[in-house]
Amino acid sequence: MKKSLFIFISFLIVILGIRLFIFYSTKPEYKEGDKISFSSRILSEPNVYKNYQSFWLELPNTDRVFVKTEIYPEYYFQDEINLFGTLKFKLLNDKTRILSIDYPKISLVPPAAGLAVVKSIRQKIITVFDKALPKDLSGLMLGIVFGIKQNLSKEFLDSLKTAGVMHVIAASGMNVTMTAGFIFYLFSLIFKRQLAVALSILGILFYAFLAGFEASIVRASIMGIIAFSSQILGKQQYSFYALLLTCFAMLFAVPKYLLDIGFALSFTSTLGILFIPRVFSRFQNVLSEGFLTTISAQIATLPILLSNFGAYSLWSVVCNVLVLWTVPFLMIIGGIAALISFVLPSIASLFLYLCLPLLFYFVKIVGFFGGLRGSIVAQTFPWQFSAAYYLLLASFLLFYLKRND
Repeated sequence: MKKSLFIFISFLIVILGIRLFIFYSTKPEYKEGDKISFSSRILSEPNVYKNYQSFWLELPNTDRVFVKTEIYPEYYFQDEINLFGTLKFKLLNDKTRILSIDYPKISLVPPAAGLAVVKSIRQKIITVFDKALPKDLSGLMLGIVFGIKQNLSKEFLDSLKTAGVMHVIAASGMNVTMTAGFIFYLFSLIFKRQLAVALSILGILFYAFLAGFEASIVRASIMGIIAFSSQILGKQQYSFYALLLTCFAMLFAVPKYLLDIGFALSFTSTLGILFIPRVFSRFQNVLSEGFLTTISAQIATLPILLSNFGAYSLWSVVCNVLVLWTVPFLMIIGGIAALISFVLPSIASLFLYLCLPLLFYFVKIVGFFGGLRGSIVAQTFPWQFSAAYYLLLASFLLFYLKRND
């Protein structure tokens, strides 16, 4: 690294550190008994018990608050809600003190009126999927491709949560990265590489449109466009610096992104597709490149997914290994079906029929692991595991790339 570049990056790190310190040291504090009304997106997949459900939200001062509420209506990761309740402090078993709100008044925030076109397009896709596939299978496909959670029975949702694979039907930055990878895979079969990459960037923008330009999707779209632009330039290191600069700008403008799950997923998945595919360079060709992109994103985000989607049993890792390989294929076929559903719905149905073997396999695996008894369940995923995972991954990549470049 050139000395001037090192000095510039060090300067940005210092400036960002000062900005984050000022933001987090001056944020307002809440007291026991404060009545509060605010809007927030659900930060984790809710845990559903016999008589109640619980999840985490972000307060206006960026602190997290644990919310316990009635079992119905059910809420999901990334749902935006309005909430009014009374704050109190709760002491956990490990003596950690957290903010909590029990049984507040909650209402879902409807989508913006200006997104009516998006809603009609999504509804058309939902209708085609519902007609072609059984209820749970249709809901699973919609969740995998678009993060749309509907038509899933409570029993199947419970199995997804218990098996630790709920993240496959949650809309996040991962969806953007995987969608771009699939589009690149498809168009690289027909067009030259640079044109395929350009079409992938357009695909990112279209997916963001279908997702209603949610904040997490917009952030991931910006990072995804940066990563795929490097494919046109042929310079991954330029894209890496651009990614760091984008991360700096986002955190400097909105410091609360530092603790935002969607931001973490967007950054790590983009970083993953910049470097991890280079380990498999000898296997890269027209057929494998898009698939390696999505696998790289999954490798880079695995600890974040495991630590933010509810309770996990020891079986969750095994279940993830057995089912995650099906997700790229399901997204490819489901994405094609969604695109052609507007002009040729009958052909779209045929594409969805091709998914049936993989969907049945997915459901059977999830049902098996979701029904296992006697497993050890962890309500939290220790940060030490995540830190060790990323240290090992970074060490391996640095060693491999230094030896081979």
